[in-house]
Amino acid sequence: MFGWLTKKGKNPDSAYALYTALVSQARQPEFYLRGGVADTKEGRFDLILVHAFMLFRRMKGSSAQKELAQQVFDVMFADLDQNMREMGIGDVGILKRIRKMSESYHGRIVAYEEGVLAGEASLAAALDRNLFADTQVTPDQLAAMTAYVFATLEHLSLLDDDALLRGEVSFPAPPYEAAGQ
Repeated sequence: MFGWLTKKGKNPDSAYALYTALVSQARQPEFYLRGGVADTKEGRFDLILVHAFMLFRRMKGSSAQKELAQQVFDVMFADLDQNMREMGIGDVGILKRIRKMSESYHGRIVAYEEGVLAGEASLAAALDRNLFADTQVTPDQLAAMTAYVFATLEHLSLLDDDALLRGEVSFPAPPYEAAGQ
């Protein structure tokens, strides 16, 4: 299934490791139990997109990082495709859903980038509109997630470029766990 990742110059192990790390972080129960993210397919997908945004933003540096970011993106959508197949969705349904997810991804990435550039209130509004669209989030939960995004962006900026290219990445603890909420 991942044969397209074995072309010359591609590093499927790094791409897969980075994708696995961002999904593992997005699956931390604290985001759902304490953070107000809906524990639904949509909520989990949106939280993966938040983490993908943060990782891809970090990987805007060199051409090697950009290429690896594209590979991670490809792995992410191949995984989404595989998950839908396992749920019994047919080819036509998968194509429609992947197209919609891709559009959602692009829209959210733009909204989060604009939010980060404009400041805390703007990012909070983008998170409220997208990540928390299906839930009633408290102001404290929204503030914690907004602070988490900024803290994670700072954390990722400090990671070694070569380690990142090897597929080594870490994320800070969810803010609810760290704050004891």
